[in-house]
Amino acid sequence: MVMESLRAILPEKVLMALKHLPVAQIYELRLRAHAPIVACVDGRNYPLCDVNVTCEDLENIVHKAAEYAIYAVLDQMVKGFITIRGGVRIGIAGELVIEAGRVIAVKHISSLCIRVPHAVKDCASVITPSVFGVMRPVSTLIIAPPGAGKTTLLRDLVRQISLRYPHLNSLILDERGELAACYQGEHQLDVGQNCDVITGGTKAFGFENGLRSLKPDIVVTDEIATREDAVMLQRAVRSGVIVIASVHAADLGELQSKPDLCDLVRQGVFERYVVLRMGERAGEVVGVYSRGLQRL
Repeated sequence: MVMESLRAILPEKVLMALKHLPVAQIYELRLRAHAPIVACVDGRNYPLCDVNVTCEDLENIVHKAAEYAIYAVLDQMVKGFITIRGGVRIGIAGELVIEAGRVIAVKHISSLCIRVPHAVKDCASVITPSVFGVMRPVSTLIIAPPGAGKTTLLRDLVRQISLRYPHLNSLILDERGELAACYQGEHQLDVGQNCDVITGGTKAFGFENGLRSLKPDIVVTDEIATREDAVMLQRAVRSGVIVIASVHAADLGELQSKPDLCDLVRQGVFERYVVLRMGERAGEVVGVYSRGLQRL
């Protein structure tokens, strides 16, 4: 499914260049106008020096990704990305069009970062003994730098929760459409059978409306970043909901240095902290820590 999505949007010259690489292991493509394409394969970058793309190529990729209806994805574009079928996320750099202090469009696209999701089944098994209780999992925060496998680990953890606790209902707040990769209402990636998914909305919308309307036992969300996110998480946990989330940080120390998120640690919102690092496989675990930051 993912490769079909890439074939639908990439120029033929790019597809031909990718034939020399293990396509199933490509995690990221960086396309910059008049510069060699760079493919990230299993964490290593490979410049494709014989293939350049033009600004016109980049514009065509975006139009194909939008299925020639830019207006339909404009809300995503002004946030810097488009998510297409299969959960492929296309980050966009270019000239911002600003009106009344608000970004309303992106023009003169100069580069794209295409992130390719991978479902790695059982990659979360290393942490489940620490996260899974007898009747339910515990609220858990996954901490890692970009590209270390947070989303991949989170996705598999949700899948395993569905298998282990069929009596519990999970709500995935898939703001960028990467976790479940819903396309026309269908999950493109395996997140289990007991999940409801809200795609594209803000975390605030998901917490405020999803908790009331869908009554989940567990809320799962990727990449919390703001004070508003932190407040929503605290409210959900206080109401008895299990929260499983991820955050960009190298370690617990960096998390505690973030002014908008440090209260999550001080107030003991999460019972477990899982720290990941860049490694040879998705979600390489450095350590699992208790609410009191004791290593388990």
